[in-house]
Amino acid sequence: MTNISYVSLSQAAALERSMNMTAHNLANANTSGYKAMNAVFESYEDASATNGISYVIDKGTYLDLSKGTMMPTGNPLDIAIAGDGWMSFQLENGGTGYSRHSRLVVDVDGVVKTAGGRPLLDAGGGPVALPEDIGQDVVITAGGTITDQQGAVLGNVGVFTIEQGARMMPLGGGMYQLPENAAAPQPSLEPKVKQGFVENSNVQAVLEMTRLIDIQRAYENSVKLMNQDNDLTQTAIQRLGRV
Repeated sequence: MTNISYVSLSQAAALERSMNMTAHNLANANTSGYKAMNAVFESYEDASATNGISYVIDKGTYLDLSKGTMMPTGNPLDIAIAGDGWMSFQLENGGTGYSRHSRLVVDVDGVVKTAGGRPLLDAGGGPVALPEDIGQDVVITAGGTITDQQGAVLGNVGVFTIEQGARMMPLGGGMYQLPENAAAPQPSLEPKVKQGFVENSNVQAVLEMTRLIDIQRAYENSVKLMNQDNDLTQTAIQRLGRV
């Protein structure tokens, strides 16, 4: 392979990565709480080359943290964050997951959980539990305080600020986990919890579809260039064989 093929191959690999990520975003355009993912690439200059050859290398991904639109549901246990911040949930492995919204249910023990069984955590990191006779007849204030209809405090929704939110890893269903060595989340000073709402995905489907078409065209051009370079190499070998 010549340098042309190596450069085209690195570009094609990067484009394939972008294509897969864009397709994943499109597949989650209707997933509540989902944050669009984007790839990060970097130019790498070959120090051994004398003609300034650069390749494309994959440096990871980041989340688009722009807010999705709020959709009213009328369910008192559907909650979303209108401002900055994340709610926390206990994962199956004992770790902590974070989300911008949740469709909650109350189990037989009064523990407030996601439909997938992950307990909602309060500001102190403990599971939120309600009296068994309360059910869904609760009020959740903008500050995250949970009360009954008479105003008696029953608990609170923990809302946290995360410094490295864009580096979080997706767990599915609009749930995310902190990256390794991330700073500990801090309680939000001005939480804005909205009861009876969920946050829609922030994926812009039309934009992602346009991007996918552009990526596919660029990928095809890279493959075409590699094929043309390979044909030229084979032709040169054949001609040298006749000398």
